[in-house]
Amino acid sequence: MYAKIALGNVRKSLRDFGVYFLTLTVGVALFYTFNSLTQQAVVLDLSSDNRSLVELLSNVISGVSVFLAVVLGFLVVYANRFLIRRRKHEFGVYFILGMTKQGVSKIIVLETLFVGVFALAAGLILGIFASQLMTYATARLFDVKIDRFTFVFSLQSLISTVVYFAVMFGVSLLFNVVTVSRYQLIDLINADKVS
Repeated sequence: MYAKIALGNVRKSLRDFGVYFLTLTVGVALFYTFNSLTQQAVVLDLSSDNRSLVELLSNVISGVSVFLAVVLGFLVVYANRFLIRRRKHEFGVYFILGMTKQGVSKIIVLETLFVGVFALAAGLILGIFASQLMTYATARLFDVKIDRFTFVFSLQSLISTVVYFAVMFGVSLLFNVVTVSRYQLIDLINADKVS
């Protein structure tokens, strides 16, 4: 029942969830693309000096990836809070109909999971194709000629992207559940009247 309600809510609020979906997708794609830089360098025939430069760049990108994950995490939490604030009245109606706070929290978790899983899949697909373009950009940066196209897939980047995304998403879900549990019924019902 909760899954059906959550899926219906996502369809009904497609415009609001669309911005959230797009933000997550682009974030995942960027995360994968930058983390796959070392695998791209393996394809290129680089000199030892250039290889060491790519390794240094990869270490810097790993640090930037953590920063990017934190920023993306804050963005996800902000977007979730925005969606929850816009739907306070709807949650109040759920409470009036007899749904518990845990039930409403389940709906929010399922909605977020639906959008998150689709965004993760779309972002990984987009990131894998963007990383192929990044191979050519890296080759041009180091003045290396690419004779033939080689498809580069980085399992390590995929795993790190999924792990970072899961941690960030877990924190976001926790914030959502805490936020909903703090609301009082009267505040939710009168949410439309408050500017």
